[in-house]
Amino acid sequence: MSSSQDVQKLVKSKLRGYKFIIVSNREPYLHMHTPDGVRVKTPAGGLTAALDPLMQATGGTWVAGGSGDADRECVDKQNRCRVPPDKPKYVLKRVWMSKDEVDKFYFGFSNQTLWPLCHNVFREPVFEESFWEGYKHSNALYAEAIKQETRGIDKAFIWFHDYHLALAPKMVRNDTWKKQKLVLAQFWHIPWPTRDIFALLPWAEEVLEGMLANDLIGFHLPSYCVNFLASVENVMRIKADYRRFNVKYQGRTIQVKPFPISVDFDAIDKIARVPGVKQEMKRVRAPQYIPYKYIGVGVDRIDYTKGIIQRFRAIDRFLEKYPEYQNNFVFVEAGAPSRNRIPAYMELNEEISKIVGKINWKYLRGYWKPIIYIEGKLDLNRLFALYRTADVCIVSPIQDGMNLVAKEFIAANVGSTGVLMLSKFAGATEELKGAVIVNPYDVEGFADAIRNTLEMPPKEKRRRMKNLRDNVKKNNVFKWLSDFICESAKFIS
Repeated sequence: MSSSQDVQKLVKSKLRGYKFIIVSNREPYLHMHTPDGVRVKTPAGGLTAALDPLMQATGGTWVAGGSGDADRECVDKQNRCRVPPDKPKYVLKRVWMSKDEVDKFYFGFSNQTLWPLCHNVFREPVFEESFWEGYKHSNALYAEAIKQETRGIDKAFIWFHDYHLALAPKMVRNDTWKKQKLVLAQFWHIPWPTRDIFALLPWAEEVLEGMLANDLIGFHLPSYCVNFLASVENVMRIKADYRRFNVKYQGRTIQVKPFPISVDFDAIDKIARVPGVKQEMKRVRAPQYIPYKYIGVGVDRIDYTKGIIQRFRAIDRFLEKYPEYQNNFVFVEAGAPSRNRIPAYMELNEEISKIVGKINWKYLRGYWKPIIYIEGKLDLNRLFALYRTADVCIVSPIQDGMNLVAKEFIAANVGSTGVLMLSKFAGATEELKGAVIVNPYDVEGFADAIRNTLEMPPKEKRRRMKNLRDNVKKNNVFKWLSDFICESAKFIS
């Protein structure tokens, strides 16, 4: 099993002599105004949590968009600050964008064009020319920031993250001076669609040209790699090697490989055992809170890819079909709002509120209501208490690149008493043998699966969860980091 220390040693040995640069839309630290002055906030997210210790050990540079309302006040003339604030170990280089630039780059092309296109969930992508121009412009801002950080540097390893930055690798590659050695890699954190779906994008060739400037491109699953290579063949008429998972372009060989991302199992397991979580577990099951026999839990960012509406319809049908569970089952859904400036997300929030109200009114009996919907993120003690005390965690996206909530639930289930229900359309399904697999569109089958899961014998629950915990512990986030770094190091001379 890989650890943070293992990855740190690996980076130092494999990337010796290379400046290490990470590039992402999200920054690892934000400076925010508060009544007590400027304070530093660490954004939620497994990626920043996993990469921050690595950056602290290697002392590299992280290039990211500035998003804190006090960020500009806390950088030097080169838009840099050293982080973490208490014991600075590496440089955070901030990229600035106006509200209009963010609207076109992030809320526009990234999340109204690429996001629905890649997830293929019956939401029509918005092919807006101004979004595309804004996306190009913002990618150029990132490329310029990278150029500033590599000026005078002979060797650098630059790791781009996600769909926000498809064009930046080519921009950086084109700016490389003759004797400069840059190794470029990119991890795409969402699915890659089929060749026919991707071909709908009017700027498909430009996006592929941008990404093919990398030496290594990583996806979660082999199927996404195949889809990407097929898109290259279809759009650019370049023959791909499906056996070696690579493609030759402009005299270079680009590797396209799967690297399934994961969570920090040991850290989650440790947090799940702290006294605060145990106290919260007692409160969760207390008569004044949830005094019912069965508890289900769902934790999602509010997004139309997460299958929240389909999940609630299945719960409705489950209670209708098996009335003995009425007044005996409660489902707690923690939904963190996101991207509220986008019309599709505003509509989804309204739709969720309506269906929760409808179902709760339909089955309302005294104090009991079947769905407790919490808008916003739960604090760690409460979240992990729900993970530990829940009979079932339902993760039912209608399309998801991986889904780390599923793995987080497994790592937190230290008593091996819960069961994971997982959509067949989540990337994690390929790894997590032992989860109860459902089709979120099959309401009858989904409802039956909920009932069968709640009736599962305790011995079977423990067996399944033990296997799942062994898997996630072995294939943790540090293994993902190690595998990606080792593959990238093959391009280092």
